[in-house]
Amino acid sequence: MKCRLCAQSVRTQPRLAAVLTLNPLVVNRLCAQCQSRFVYAAEPELCPECGTACVGLCRDCRLWQKLGLEQIHCRGIYRYNDAMRDLIHQYKIGGDYRLRDCFSGDIQRFKKHGWVYVPLTTERAHFHERGFDTVLGLFGQLPLQTWLVKDATDEPQSRKNRAGRLRTPQSFRCIAPEQRLRRVQTICLLDDLYTTGRTMRHAAAALRLSGFTGQIVSRTLIR
Repeated sequence: MKCRLCAQSVRTQPRLAAVLTLNPLVVNRLCAQCQSRFVYAAEPELCPECGTACVGLCRDCRLWQKLGLEQIHCRGIYRYNDAMRDLIHQYKIGGDYRLRDCFSGDIQRFKKHGWVYVPLTTERAHFHERGFDTVLGLFGQLPLQTWLVKDATDEPQSRKNRAGRLRTPQSFRCIAPEQRLRRVQTICLLDDLYTTGRTMRHAAAALRLSGFTGQIVSRTLIR
């Protein structure tokens, strides 16, 4: 197996749980040197809701609380640093689909019994431009339910500052049958990056509008 970034050989050490259960081995597709450039989110103090590094609720979660919006427990795997910025740019803007499984081993650990995984899919124009959905690519090893459809927006989130992100209008629609939603206890929303939480709350609102009454959590590659 070759590293997705430098093409050096990747040495893997199977986890005991995978060996005992005979599950397929899922690992990060990065060599040790390239992997060391990415920083895990492991700060001792985290916002109890969104997982940003701070003591108590962060300012964005305090805002959502003040506005009476749903609080969503979110945790990300990595911090956003220069290495991650370059990789995501190459993946999303450069269209390098090979990079989708760089962190597959880490993402595999999101699996929990009873959770239904709903990705925040890209809008149709971006899909046709790239030829693939970036979120579906990243989380493809999880059992996904594409229950949310994203309509066209005036500007991508990546081009907006914090104030612009907070003002973003609703663009998600839920297409899951209400009868199916009522049988689900926990939905885990999946996205590549969590910043202010505006997108997550739009996705959650679309699910609630369609009749979902269970728990909503979220997991992202980057926080």
